[in-house]
Amino acid sequence: MRTGVPVVRRLVLFLSTLGLLAAPALAAAVPSSADPGAYSVSAPVSFSPDGNGVQDKAAVRYTLPERTRVRLQVSRPHGTRAIRSVDLGLMEAGTHTWSWNGRNAKGRVVVDGDYRVLLVLPRDGYRQAPVEVDTSFSADLTAPTYAVSRQARPQVFPRTTVVTDALRIEAHAYEAEVRSARLVIRSSSGRVVHSVDVDKPVLHADGWEMFGRGDDVHWTARKRGEPLPRGRYHATVVGTDGVGNSGRSDRLRIWVSGDELVWREQTTTVLPAESRLGPCDYSTANGCGDGTVRDCGEVVPSTQFAGGLSHRSKPCADPASTGSRAQSSHILEVPEATGIRGLAAMRVAFTGAPTTAGESDAGTLRVGDSTVQGTSGRSGWVAVDPYWAEGNPAFYPVPRRHPAAVWGFATTGTDSVDVASYTVDVRYLAVAD
Repeated sequence: MRTGVPVVRRLVLFLSTLGLLAAPALAAAVPSSADPGAYSVSAPVSFSPDGNGVQDKAAVRYTLPERTRVRLQVSRPHGTRAIRSVDLGLMEAGTHTWSWNGRNAKGRVVVDGDYRVLLVLPRDGYRQAPVEVDTSFSADLTAPTYAVSRQARPQVFPRTTVVTDALRIEAHAYEAEVRSARLVIRSSSGRVVHSVDVDKPVLHADGWEMFGRGDDVHWTARKRGEPLPRGRYHATVVGTDGVGNSGRSDRLRIWVSGDELVWREQTTTVLPAESRLGPCDYSTANGCGDGTVRDCGEVVPSTQFAGGLSHRSKPCADPASTGSRAQSSHILEVPEATGIRGLAAMRVAFTGAPTTAGESDAGTLRVGDSTVQGTSGRSGWVAVDPYWAEGNPAFYPVPRRHPAAVWGFATTGTDSVDVASYTVDVRYLAVAD
């Protein structure tokens, strides 16, 4: 089975079932007065015609409302040419079974992939059922490198004492059904140093089960509490799927370091105008939401502070607007955190003043779940969202290559505040000197 395309494959099968993909031109068979809707055909989700004695054939079941001539065809979901066609002659009304051995008209086993079995109706038309030919066990492994180059090898630092360092390994088997899946880590000499089952259902964020099984394993590279020797290791997923295929994933190369990690902190002062994500990034002010529900207010250059921003909220004339708010979002990339574990925590301080002197206007600084209100102040330490903490060479909406701290500022109602500067503290793990 091909990895990396389970969602596309399932969509193709779904569309095929509804008859929305191209179908071969089918000639009429025997005249009939039966309701075409009474005909049906079904097939297993997948089977494995590899000759190992486990689900080598697909049992295709079809139901006839009357005695009629039966013709079945096998084709690709998007194809117009039958790769296999059988005429079963006249069959009595009822449910019958035909076994497809996964071979084409020339007697050769077809390539792995998605197919459909069509029951040709007595009148023009057909009924169809999707089926997948799957003769291999497919699984993959990934682990973050936190590095600018995705060619860098994932690494773990078991000698670290300030934290228990661990490498997050994502192990998944993308199969219709997985009987077993196990993550095995070996040393360069082939000795098994870690082995664990990874056959939990893979879930959508909303809780619906996806195609396949897997798990995230946090490997510390320690055994019986002691660090493993420095050097090269590799991980694989071995397993068996529901149609009897056994196999393993490609190797994931891992480096166990002899170094130790220590905490580092860095303080940077940035100007709001220079650190801003953009006029429409994470904001609907300044007309960014024109034509949709949007905030009222605007964020413009400050006339009080060079490089500052003025957040000017105002009442909404449009009742469909989200509220009288002016907001901006900001980013500070941290190249020094690249290559180890990204950013762990951040805090932000800001200085500013009411746009109109003497007013009591205030704004809100938001750093993760922490908020600070006023015209100056500082948040507490907040864990950095993994989306930003780990770094990414091509992350929307800003092409960035390093871990980053992200925060926001907003005013509401009729308040207007100018922010002069932000001071950002970040904390991350680095290799000890």
